[in-house]
Amino acid sequence: MTEVREVAGRDDVAVTGDCLPEQVGQVGGKAVGLGSLLRAGQRVPASFVVTADAYREYLRTQPRGLPAPLRASIAGAYAALCEQHGTDVAVAVRSSATVEDSAEASWAGQFQTYLGVSGAGDVLASVEQCWAAALDPHVGAYRAGQQLGADAGVAVIVQELVDARAAGVMFTQHPETGDRSLIVIESSYGLGEAVVGGDVVPDLFEINKITRQRHRSRLGSKHTEHRLLPGGRGVQAVPVEPVRQQDWSISEAEVMALADMAADLEAKLGRGLDAEWAIGTAASTHGEEALFALQVRPITVKPRQPATAGRDGDAIGHILGRLSGRPPEGGAR
Repeated sequence: MTEVREVAGRDDVAVTGDCLPEQVGQVGGKAVGLGSLLRAGQRVPASFVVTADAYREYLRTQPRGLPAPLRASIAGAYAALCEQHGTDVAVAVRSSATVEDSAEASWAGQFQTYLGVSGAGDVLASVEQCWAAALDPHVGAYRAGQQLGADAGVAVIVQELVDARAAGVMFTQHPETGDRSLIVIESSYGLGEAVVGGDVVPDLFEINKITRQRHRSRLGSKHTEHRLLPGGRGVQAVPVEPVRQQDWSISEAEVMALADMAADLEAKLGRGLDAEWAIGTAASTHGEEALFALQVRPITVKPRQPATAGRDGDAIGHILGRLSGRPPEGGAR
């Protein structure tokens, strides 16, 4: 395995931008996707990765908790993320399984995500909770059902949290029919967890990839939004006012910006992509709104028409290196 550049001089915390397909066994599918986004020139929230080796070290030291050197490494990486802002940065702490987000198995919903985590102590606790959740019986049952080895590692992403006005998911081809001519966007108010968690029926936009004309749209029932609490500690679900429920969650210009992002990602990373995005503010934007790419993975839904995922030149080969074993070409910065 190619070495991942270290943070704080140890191999248990790694730089997300250096995560390549051949390192998926060490940093997990989400981290490899983030590395692909960065090399594609997208705006991505700052992050670092706690590696699968650190997880295995944690398993060896249970029930004593995180070993002191590992605690120091994670706390140091978080301090470096916060350093330029002069304050604790609110982050999302997400599991990144080393067999996750492949064409063969999507681990969506099997692991934990913690949002609005702020301060080194809470970051350390959330990392440990991610690992403890990976030992739950339902995860073991899913692993067995996918015929995966019991020693598959779990890395953890610690990523600057975008205080999103709107967020959602986007597909570079139709996820059900496999139609390559369409970009499909789902959007709702607040953080994207309302969309990916099924709490709302999001607004839907289907855009022709070539003409950029709207093929179809549907106004969703956006009765709830997840918002970052003041001070960045925690997230709460709040009701959406009835008048806002009847409005589109994003503007026409923002729909077009997302369509442009989808086309750019497809050109650089291959076909068949499922991306999470957010429009909002973050510590790194100093209060200015921006469009962020949060995650990217191959589409894992089996289309009713002939699929594209997993074929030569498609997303799974580029992001996870299943075909060539080489990192994505193009878009390096």
